[in-house]
Amino acid sequence: MSQLSISGASSGVDTASIINSLVSVQQNQQRLLQNQQAKYQKAADTFGTLIATLGTLGAQATSLSTTSSWQGATASSSSTGVTATATGNLATSITFDVTAVAHAHTVISADTVSSLNASVAAGPLTITKGDGSTLTLDSGSGSLSSVVAAINASNSGLTAAAVRTGPNAYRLQVGSTATGAASSFTIDGLTGFSGLNVLSQGTDAQISVGSNPATAYTATSASNTFADLVPGVSFTVSKPETAVTVSTALDGSNVAGDIQRVVDSANAALSAVTAATQWNVTSKSGGPLVGDSTARSLQQGILNAVSGSGAPGVSLTRNGTLTFDKAAFAKAFQADPVATAAKYGAGSAFTPASDVSATATFVSATSSTRAGSYAVHVDKLANREQWELDSGQLSSGSVVSLSRGSQSVSYTMLPTDTLDDVTTELNTRANAAGFGVTAATGGTGLQFTANASGAGSAFTVAIDGNQQTQTTAGTDIQGTIDGVAATGTGDVLSMNSTASRAQGLSISINALQSDLDASNGDLGSISYKPGLAQKLATLVLQQTQSGTGLLVSAQTGQTNQVKSLQDQIDAWDLRLTSYRATLQTQFTAMETAIASLKSAAASMGLSTGTSSSSSSSGTTTTTGG
Repeated sequence: MSQLSISGASSGVDTASIINSLVSVQQNQQRLLQNQQAKYQKAADTFGTLIATLGTLGAQATSLSTTSSWQGATASSSSTGVTATATGNLATSITFDVTAVAHAHTVISADTVSSLNASVAAGPLTITKGDGSTLTLDSGSGSLSSVVAAINASNSGLTAAAVRTGPNAYRLQVGSTATGAASSFTIDGLTGFSGLNVLSQGTDAQISVGSNPATAYTATSASNTFADLVPGVSFTVSKPETAVTVSTALDGSNVAGDIQRVVDSANAALSAVTAATQWNVTSKSGGPLVGDSTARSLQQGILNAVSGSGAPGVSLTRNGTLTFDKAAFAKAFQADPVATAAKYGAGSAFTPASDVSATATFVSATSSTRAGSYAVHVDKLANREQWELDSGQLSSGSVVSLSRGSQSVSYTMLPTDTLDDVTTELNTRANAAGFGVTAATGGTGLQFTANASGAGSAFTVAIDGNQQTQTTAGTDIQGTIDGVAATGTGDVLSMNSTASRAQGLSISINALQSDLDASNGDLGSISYKPGLAQKLATLVLQQTQSGTGLLVSAQTGQTNQVKSLQDQIDAWDLRLTSYRATLQTQFTAMETAIASLKSAAASMGLSTGTSSSSSSSGTTTTTGG
């Protein structure tokens, strides 16, 4: 049987309190570890808050640094029938007459059928598009409703409907989802109607610019939107009218709003650093990152980015924060939008080598790109793909097709077509489809040239399925930036290697073979200087990049300390449990010993008393008689 131990039952001492006190003394060491752990955890949490705050700043700064997407102008139109949108940072104006608006090609059956279940097709349907491409559709049961469903499910760019024109009278109506002359189509295989009538002819929108017949010109668009006619403005027409003026004016208010948000986020980061690192002299206490060099370097990095940028409108205050003067920015932007944008995004300049007329222009950079001057070397220039077609193979009914991957453009030659007619029709279709190839007459027939250099613009030309002659293959530029091999895409060289400080830099090369011959490919050097937004984006990346960011590494260090201390705290739990058990065993043994002694003493006292009584009762007294 186990013995029941009651605190101080034998000794009269509160052994339980003594044990608790002794354990508590030892537990002070664990409490010190727990206090240290709490400090490390608070520091780790604070680093996490700073990382999150910088995440907002980084996203905003990256967006602002992409100055090519700045909406620094506003557009206006003199007509309610024409809507205009500014697409850049240019002030421009154009006056024109709207002579035609774009329409989608739409047809309707010449006669009616009595119900939706009436048979209107005995077999498959063939749709021939304006570019000559064809599509065969299964008409199902051949009923009007089945034909409508087949066209709508065909992904052909057409929509169909059964139009009820009267009691027991239904017509088939089919229209293109796109507008423009190229939206025309025909449908073969319908047996339930005598034919299809054109309800609306597919036409391009057209405007006329200029009043002098000698210099006036027209422009067309497959849609009602003219996006590329005038740089910096896009406008949409809705009706024929005369003397419409569309203009844009520089207005940096949208950009100013973006800058203000970056400044606010930078101030939020600075405020968070100040709160985390400040020391209160009165209370003799400080923030969780008092004395932390990483937090201080972040603060200094933000301030240095501003002080060295010269970005119009942004400056430092005496208390170490940023301020934005919208009026000062607007004045600078109005005076020189390009130079102002460079102060926020990036500035660059190309210095050509001797006897070189080539140019290299800045395209883009990333937050990894460092400021500096980088040598530009070109081994091979990019080429535009070219094909040739022999006109001797053309005749009435010939189908000329251009193909690139799944994209194609084709034209079926009419009996009255001349070579110029074929050229015009192919260019119209290629332009409407965004194919990026231009046809021209020359040599023994037609020549086709890609609008852009590079392997990505490669295409093929065929007549009635027979491939024609490729005269020049589309190739990408080959060269180096900063002596490190760059990736060529058309005329653009991009540095993707971490081996160069120019990592992330992309530049466009405009050069002749004579430039390469004169310099052995060493065209010159391009300098890159990041503006304020680009500097802030770079700073944020350096601080928050997963695995290597300074704040991330600091947070990881604090978190590792928390884990290490937890292991020590857990070890103390086992140690204290063992210590308590040892004390309890020792005090239990003491109580047991005391109880035994008391029991022995009690037994001895009881034995002595009994013997004395027995001796007394055994004595006899004798008297004289």
